[in-house]
Amino acid sequence: MKLKQIFIFIIALLLLFEWISAYFIGGLFGVVSWWGIIGGSILGVILSFICFITFLLKLVRRKKISSSSIILFLLFLIMAWPACWLLSIGNLPYPAKIDSTKPTVSIELPFKESVTVGWGGNQIETNKPHVLVPNERWAYDFIMEPHSLKSKKLNDYGIYNKEIISPVKGTIVGAYDQEKDITLGTENNDTMAGNYIYIKIEETGTYLVLAHIKQNSILVKNVQAVDVGTPLAKVGNSGSTSEPHLHIHHQRQNPATTSMYLSEGLPLYFHNINGSSMPIGGEHGEVISPKKEAIQ
Repeated sequence: MKLKQIFIFIIALLLLFEWISAYFIGGLFGVVSWWGIIGGSILGVILSFICFITFLLKLVRRKKISSSSIILFLLFLIMAWPACWLLSIGNLPYPAKIDSTKPTVSIELPFKESVTVGWGGNQIETNKPHVLVPNERWAYDFIMEPHSLKSKKLNDYGIYNKEIISPVKGTIVGAYDQEKDITLGTENNDTMAGNYIYIKIEETGTYLVLAHIKQNSILVKNVQAVDVGTPLAKVGNSGSTSEPHLHIHHQRQNPATTSMYLSEGLPLYFHNINGSSMPIGGEHGEVISPKKEAIQ
C-alpha cells in the first residue's frame, strides 16, 4: 500500500471515529470527539488550501491530478467544514439527545422578577451560541428590558446590578468575583465566563454554572450551603459578553475541577414560573416570571 493511500485511510478512519463517537456513543467520548472535530477543522482549512493551490499549479503545468489526491482533498474539506460554523454556515448542534441525556433538573428562576430569554432551548434557532458547545448544550442567557441598546453605559441595561438568588438547594463549590466588568463594545475580558458561581445541586449531585457576575458582588463563599432563594450576587458584565446578562447552564462534571473541554452539558428546566419549562430565546425570546408562591 502506498504512503498516500495509508494517509487517506488514517484520515478517513479518524473522521469516522470522531463523528460516530459524537453521534452514537456520546458521554465523555462524544464530548472529546466533538472538540476534536471542531479543533481539527482549523487543520482541515489549512490542508484544503494547500491541496487547492497544488491542484491549480498542476492545472497550469498541465499535469494529471490523481484520484487519490482528489479523495484526500475531499476528506480535508470534510475536516474543514466545522470551521464554517464560526461564520454561522451549516451549523450543527452538539448531538446530545434531550430525551435520553440524564439526569435532568428543574430549578426555580434565579430572579424575583420577570426576565427575557436572550438565548435558550434545544434548537439552533433559539439557542445558537450554546447548542454548538457540549457543556453549554442547554444553557440560557437572561436579559431584562431595556436591552440590546447601543449605549456603552452598563446602568442603562435593565438586568445590570439585579439580584441573583439561588434557584436550587445545594452547596457552593466555586465563587469568584475579582474580574472587572468590561465596557460595552470592548474585549478587555480576562476570561470567557468572567466572575462565576458554581453550585453542586443536592437533588442530583450535578452542577449549575452562573457566569458574567458583577465584580465584588458575590454574597456566598465556597462550601457554603444554600437554599432556594438565598441571595447569591448581582448581574454584571464580566467575561466575554456583548451586554449585561446572566448565563446559566447545567453540567455533569464539577466545573471547579474539570475543564470545559471535558464537561458534559445536561438538560435544564424551570418550574414555578409563568412560561415554558424549557423557555426559548432568539428573535422572539420568551418573557418568563416567577409565580407568586415562588417569590414568597
